[in-house]
Amino acid sequence: MKSTLTNLWHPICGVQIRDMGEKRYLFKFFHSMDMNRVLKGLMWTFNNHLLILSKLRIGEGPLKIPLVYVPFWVQIHDVPIGLFSESLARLLGNFIRVFLEYDGSDLGKENRNYMRVRVQIDVRKPLRRKKQDKNDDRNRFHRDG
Repeated sequence: MKSTLTNLWHPICGVQIRDMGEKRYLFKFFHSMDMNRVLKGLMWTFNNHLLILSKLRIGEGPLKIPLVYVPFWVQIHDVPIGLFSESLARLLGNFIRVFLEYDGSDLGKENRNYMRVRVQIDVRKPLRRKKQDKNDDRNRFHRDG
């Protein structure tokens, strides 16, 4: 696991991985930039298992943290480009689960006709697949990544 994730993450100052038991691992990054890049990055998997990452606070026990929340980038299709905005992204993101951020970069590039919204998902609950609009039943949510 260590060599695979180290090759994938390329931490500049290194990472230490400790098996805590109960299918939990403690990742110790030696530079905050490395840790933030991993936490902010894609959803991570190892051997087809989703890695649920959480930043430890001072005094927190790593076995006490409920590892059930994962940030996902989702694509929201069939929204007229003129309506793309952070306020709409926030509204739709909170409909899906919990809004985290809106990716307003690259709008209009490469014919991107969808909004990218990062949401926090509780992996114990099914994802809402559709939101019906009064005027159009084609609005769909897609996991991006």
